[in-house]
Amino acid sequence: MPHDHSHDDRNAYYLNQLFTIAVCGALGGVTVMLWYSDKLRFLVVERFWLPTLIGGITLLALVLIRAIAVWRSVDESLHAGHTHDHDHDHCDHSHEQCDHDHAHDHVHVHDHPHGHSHGSGADHGHEHGWAPWRYVVLLVPVVLYFLNLPNEGFSAAYGDRLKDVQLDVTGLRQDKGDSPAFDIGFAELQQASVSPEQRDFYEGKVVSLIGKYSDVSDKRFTLVRFKMACCARDAVPLNAVIMVDPKSDQNVDRDKYRDKWVEVRGQVHFFPKPGSSEYITALILYATKDKPIDKFVAILPRPPTNEFLN
Repeated sequence: MPHDHSHDDRNAYYLNQLFTIAVCGALGGVTVMLWYSDKLRFLVVERFWLPTLIGGITLLALVLIRAIAVWRSVDESLHAGHTHDHDHDHCDHSHEQCDHDHAHDHVHVHDHPHGHSHGSGADHGHEHGWAPWRYVVLLVPVVLYFLNLPNEGFSAAYGDRLKDVQLDVTGLRQDKGDSPAFDIGFAELQQASVSPEQRDFYEGKVVSLIGKYSDVSDKRFTLVRFKMACCARDAVPLNAVIMVDPKSDQNVDRDKYRDKWVEVRGQVHFFPKPGSSEYITALILYATKDKPIDKFVAILPRPPTNEFLN
């Protein structure tokens, strides 16, 4: 019975080792592929690209070394098992040899404390048995990579390209001004277009967004927030379009708002991205003579306390 328990623990140990090797190999491979496909620019600043690549290659090297060690361990285990069977057959072959083996068994009894210690080791192996949940977190970066995440839509440069995108606002439901606005963050607004459920929830909603005004044109602008990256402050433009209703005769006073912290109140709409299955998030300001631009864009007296993005 103790022999069977040890055998089960050994199987769990090797299964655990194989999955650990596979997951670590996948992580190393994904790291190298992120560098090769130039997607690291969506995750870290340029000075960390080479260290990240070296880390991925190092992980792959360690995976190879560990795989060889486990392979050799399996060979040694099989060889030891074969030798044990041979001694057992040799005992059956001769009565004298059986007597000799009996003495060997006596020694084995004498070494019972050692066997007990082995049992303790088996318990230790049991604690480190096969547990698939351990690999779920480690596999998240691998799954995201095969889902093409992160992608260009997560980069700051993507927001710049949205400046020139032409949007057809014909037939959109216009807010009448009686809808209360609710605060929304950059990340939340930018991700609102990802799924049909999110688009259905936000479509037509009036939201309030805070950021630093960044000039584009008389009808368009964007907002900027900041993030901390290695003790340096970097500007992050909003990956969404903010525009005055093209049918409105109102224009943005660019000099008035330039480089000011503002709070924008607008209505959320989604537009199909040309040549893609993705959608663009837009914040439309339905300005009129009775409701000029300053009713939708308010200058803040001071930067917000949470000036930096998390």
